[in-house]
Amino acid sequence: MKKIFATLLAASLMFAATDAFAQLSAGLGYINATENGTYTNGNTTTTLDPQAFNGVYVGANYSVDMASGLSLVPGVYVSALFGSKHVDVAGLGWITGDHKYTEFAVNVPINAVYSYALNGDTKLFAYAGPIMQFALSHKDALTATGSNTTTTYDRLNGDNQERNPFNLYIGGGIGAQVANIQIVLGYDHSLLNIDSRDGYKRGRSAIKLGVGMAF
Repeated sequence: MKKIFATLLAASLMFAATDAFAQLSAGLGYINATENGTYTNGNTTTTLDPQAFNGVYVGANYSVDMASGLSLVPGVYVSALFGSKHVDVAGLGWITGDHKYTEFAVNVPINAVYSYALNGDTKLFAYAGPIMQFALSHKDALTATGSNTTTTYDRLNGDNQERNPFNLYIGGGIGAQVANIQIVLGYDHSLLNIDSRDGYKRGRSAIKLGVGMAF
């Protein structure tokens, strides 16, 4: 998975960087994400409690003109997500206490974008496409019930692994650009199971609101 991700990232960036009609944009924004999942044991399937995350992203992309109003827009951005959960009853892998999560990931979207020019220097646009994500870190800082000590677990590696680092999303959204300033509202939904444990299935959806600047 790591080799596939690196190859696709390099290919998308090389393609954008060598196109004479590419326009660079950079931006940042807010992420509100929710994870939902199930656990299946034999013929019994239990729905897991949803887990909420809030975070930020920052990155850049290239808009490569393909046809009138239509562009291919590969990019790359880094995301940081933060979440917490208080667990009163142990079970389904949970330890009672306060859990605090921190995740950092690299994301590579490849979007098709359709733009519609209004009067002056204003345009509206809509986009859709896949997003490849590779989690660099996902930590669970646990303060167990009855303890004053916080233990941090690595959920991507080693004996405490619970997550697959690679994810694939399908995303889409709308936006507006006035002069060089962009405002974007998007939604992403994961297509892969990001839980590595037997019997578990977990997916993520996210709403993103961002601002950017085209150069």
